[in-house]
Amino acid sequence: MKKVIAKINFTANGKGYIAGDEINDLTYEQIVKLNEKGFIEPLDFKDLVLIERELNKKKEKL
Repeated sequence: MKKVIAKINFTANGKGYIAGDEINDLTYEQIVKLNEKGFIEPLDFKDLVLIERELNKKKEKL
């Protein structure tokens, strides 16, 4: 899965992120929203689809 990297300083799920931090443990919807608002390094459609597939595989294993 492509790494989701913070572009600016922000807080998500009660955890603070500084620009350059790798972001983990977010839902697909949260990643899309952060991408739309420019809080993370830009992800294109292909990246988002691959992330969604990876997250769905993790859910199926649980």
